[in-house]
Order: sequence, then structure tokens, then C-alpha cells
Amino acid sequence: MPLRWYNSVMKCNRNSDARSIDHHSLQVMRQQAVKAIGQGKKATDVAEAFGVNVRTVFRWLWNYASGGQNALLAKPSPGRPPKVNADEMRWLERTLRDDTPQQYKFEFALWTLPIIGELLYRQFGKRLSPGSISRLMRI
Repeated sequence: MPLRWYNSVMKCNRNSDARSIDHHSLQVMRQQAVKAIGQGKKATDVAEAFGVNVRTVFRWLWNYASGGQNALLAKPSPGRPPKVNADEMRWLERTLRDDTPQQYKFEFALWTLPIIGELLYRQFGKRLSPGSISRLMRI
């Protein structure tokens, strides 16, 4: 019985999700929300207008109150830096598109994950697993 009550009361009917919005747009949303509150709008109205939870609006207000405008700025996403940087990726893309493995002294004429891995090692000294190469090629 309590579980049914919890699901009916706590269920969110919103079909938007702010996590799918890019960092710069979220930064603008935070700044506009704080500005709207400063102009006398209710937090519930602001939350509804931006498609976020009212608790999110209050968190933005708290961040603004404790850190000022800088607290609303977009921050870089945490995480491990990629093993293959953008320049190396551009080189790899051109190579795979314009050249054949035989031009790089490989016996097989088609690009395979192990051959691409060996090519990256020869060119940049970076060893990647076939799984990593597969994820890299999907980008």
C-alpha cells in the first residue's frame, strides 16, 4: 500500500529532461531563471517555464546567493581525457578515407580494428584495445 501511494504522489509527469541540454544553454537558463526570480516571478512558475523541478530553481538561487554570477556559469564535464586527441582523430579519419592499409605496409587490404590499432601505435605510439578502437570509430 505505501508503495502505491509513493508512486502516485512522487511520479513526475514532465516529458522534458534538462540533462539532455548542452552546457551553454543550461547556463543561460540558470541566468534567466535567477533574473526572473529577481523580477518578482514565483519559483514554481519559473520552474514550469523552463521545464525543470522547482528544487532545481532553488538550487540555482542558492548557488547565485553564495557564489554570484560565476556560480551559474557552465563548468567543464568531468571525466578522463580521450586517448586520441582531435588532431590525431582528423589524421586517422583522412587516412582511413583516402588511403589503404597496403600503403602503410599492412598485408591485408581492408581496414580492421587490429590494423587501425597498429596504425595508431606506429603513428602516435598509442596502444588501444579493439573495444576502444571500436568506440572511437563510432564517434
